[in-house]
Amino acid sequence: MKTNKLLVSILLLACVLFSACAPAPIQAPPPTLISSTATSIPSTSTSIVALKVTSTLDGVTTLPHRIQWEAKPVDPNHQVTGVTFLIDGQLAWVEHKAPYFYGDDDNYLVTSFLTPGEHSFMVRVFTIKGQSIDSTIVKASVSAAPSPPEGLANTSWTRYQTAADVAKATSDLPGHPGQIGLTIDSVGWMFHDPDAGGLLIDVAYPSDGEVELRAAIEKPPYPNQYGGAFCVEPDPPILWSYTLSNGGKTLTLHPVTNDPCGDRLGAFEGTWTRNGN
Repeated sequence: MKTNKLLVSILLLACVLFSACAPAPIQAPPPTLISSTATSIPSTSTSIVALKVTSTLDGVTTLPHRIQWEAKPVDPNHQVTGVTFLIDGQLAWVEHKAPYFYGDDDNYLVTSFLTPGEHSFMVRVFTIKGQSIDSTIVKASVSAAPSPPEGLANTSWTRYQTAADVAKATSDLPGHPGQIGLTIDSVGWMFHDPDAGGLLIDVAYPSDGEVELRAAIEKPPYPNQYGGAFCVEPDPPILWSYTLSNGGKTLTLHPVTNDPCGDRLGAFEGTWTRNGN
């Protein structure tokens, strides 16, 4: 028995030293084959819709005195970074955020600055990748703007804007006292401030002795030094009365209803003196 135990011990030691008795490796089972007829999993990716753009002038052949011009990009992937409006190939307005209106949100394209006849109108959309796409070019005709009433047509006026006038301002840019001017023609009313700036205002004459003061006229090239607003873009339309006296040499303006824009109130209300004869 001792001899057998010694032999077993020697054999075990040899197994450890020479790995002669190491167990055979376990074989992994062969892989299971998937039938080629198995149904594939559908892709979860969505197709990218092409960027397109239309505008509210599409299909229009004749433009009125004023019309809202809105660019409408089809932008499902949020690619648009800006929209430009071109008139006769010239940059006329730029918008960076929707809604994309010419002249700012809810404003109008006023055609009084255009010569009678046909003109071209187009919008161009820019994307985050630096690409651009154009709308269909619209060819539309405009008529000559109506002339202002007798006594106002092709006239220019001045008055002194006082500190009290400036104090009526409701915006955060009230201006300052000084000589101001007003030029009236078929395009609109051009207001001149003391700093040689100003606004070109769209107007209408609903009845004798009345004028509706509207928002600024935005005309190319962009940016125009005579664009903007007295208070907010666009300034609201307000009915004013006008009176000519002293043989047509004095013009007096007053709002018929409350004008919420104190800056416009301080600029226009009061007595104006006609320049020249």
